[in-house]
Amino acid sequence: MSFSMRFRDKWWPALCIFLAITAVSLYVLMILGNWLYLGWSDTLYFFTNSRMWQRFWLTVWTSAVSSFFAMLVGIPTGYALSRFKFPCHYFFSSIIDLPIVVSPAIIGAFLFGITTRFPFDWISDYYGIYIGRNVYGVLLVQFTVTAAFCARLMKASFDMIPPRFESVSRSLGASNFRTFFKVVLPMAKNGIITSMIVVWARAAAEWEGLMLFVGATEGKTDIMPFAIYLDWNGGMMGWVTSMTIVCILMAVTAMSAMRIIGGKSHVW
Repeated sequence: MSFSMRFRDKWWPALCIFLAITAVSLYVLMILGNWLYLGWSDTLYFFTNSRMWQRFWLTVWTSAVSSFFAMLVGIPTGYALSRFKFPCHYFFSSIIDLPIVVSPAIIGAFLFGITTRFPFDWISDYYGIYIGRNVYGVLLVQFTVTAAFCARLMKASFDMIPPRFESVSRSLGASNFRTFFKVVLPMAKNGIITSMIVVWARAAAEWEGLMLFVGATEGKTDIMPFAIYLDWNGGMMGWVTSMTIVCILMAVTAMSAMRIIGGKSHVW
């Protein structure tokens, strides 16, 4: 093979790899630039301050709780979209996709209306649990935004499972319910794990809906993305930079865990 032919075969892969390395390098430089801006002494101060870790754990546990409920809704919804045909199927799918295609700020504004009606008013009257400018409001916004993501991710996972396995299970006498739990869910394990991590990361990144529906209360509703916005408005750039680094590390950890734990998944 001549040199010109070898060059034609290799220049395109080499260019793609070079551009990929360039993009990754830019992100790495952005992270390092934040650290250089802070300096070693300020890094120690902010990363050992209780205010930082209070916001961190608030972000972690609220995202975990809202992701749990999103998975409870998203798994059966994704299965229904993948396997069943029913009247107004496309309309149903479009309604589910609304939280994905509209701005989260619109979701936050929309929640003002429904939280004054049943069942939220009943929960407030009988159980004393007010859902609004508190941690319950944070959970509601995170759940509303992420449930649609979960349903779509799970649909992609179920679409990759051949329906014949379910047909064989039912032909052997298993009910639809037993087939779902004994056949479908084990085969969708990697997709479930991947979806769970992606949904958690999306919940942890939410702030626009919180800004409109919940508002900011120090130590109660200020999860990290929202806290960054608030501290930016207050001119506290040290806090903004340090929390930005933590959010990036959280995102990198979540995506790495998704690829390592989730294994070969088709949903991301």
